[in-house]
Amino acid sequence: MSVEEKDRIETRFGPLWSGKAEIAFRGGVRTLRDVKRALDLAAEDVMSIDLHALPDEKFAFRYYDGDDRRIVVLVCDAEGEIVEEFRAHIAEWLGELYYETGALAYDADAMLHLLRKKSEEDGAPPGKADRC
Repeated sequence: MSVEEKDRIETRFGPLWSGKAEIAFRGGVRTLRDVKRALDLAAEDVMSIDLHALPDEKFAFRYYDGDDRRIVVLVCDAEGEIVEEFRAHIAEWLGELYYETGALAYDADAMLHLLRKKSEEDGAPPGKADRC
């Protein structure tokens, strides 16, 4: 696995949970729940991390895809169309801890809990996942 995507994600969007739970967008407010619903990401193992307002009426939605076991960032334009996508395996954040988890690697709640705990230990702000 390549750490390039993890580095690209963190360089462009900051540490996990460094974004917002809602952003001002086109005269209104977009929440994690709104974006997740608009992108039809209703699966139980899709867990929201944060949102980022971007220039040129774009925004980024970052989430954990438990089925794929990857952190995903979707960059959308003003119409909500996906214009960029980044994916990096959770092992890039958890390191050896990921490989020690065994079957827990398939439990999205457990993985996000470990990821949040490790991120906080590394100095990231505490975050809450949104399962809605």
